[in-house]
Amino acid sequence: SAAKMAGRDPKKEAIDEALQSFLKCVDEYQAASTEVAASCKSGVFDIAQARKAMAGKGIGVSQIHYPARMRARATVDVAPPGEGASLSLKMRDKPLLLDEDGEEDPGMDRDPIKWFGLLVPSHLRTSQKTFQRGLESCVGAARAVVEMEVHYARYQKLLKEAAAAEA
Repeated sequence: SAAKMAGRDPKKEAIDEALQSFLKCVDEYQAASTEVAASCKSGVFDIAQARKAMAGKGIGVSQIHYPARMRARATVDVAPPGEGASLSLKMRDKPLLLDEDGEEDPGMDRDPIKWFGLLVPSHLRTSQKTFQRGLESCVGAARAVVEMEVHYARYQKLLKEAAAAEA
């Protein structure tokens, strides 16, 4: 093979490739984690600014302003572990509201920003976008962890095989 002609051992090449793949996933994880932290910090700051701006109107930004029957707008789907393991973020166009019977409630406005009035501070809209970006980064970080585990297991397997071949 070309690797043998170049003086390289194909087993060592495979070990190097597995390690490089693992380290690439570590870099992706660190970048995504940094983005999650930055998004959370910025989002919380924007919420605080929105609370300050809305305090004079007698409207607060807190958990009590959300309907109890609200369901998540975003879900994360996880494929079984293995070589094809993956995570994906699925978003609804609008939040899902359920009535008392567990059926979709068409009566309430689905844009959560409008629950706080028609003219809301720009910080509230900004925080919504920032937290959305943070959620996407969080899924990216989790995806990188899954891929790291796969590549590290492959790396460990190749190391054991190389050690057994040398013994």
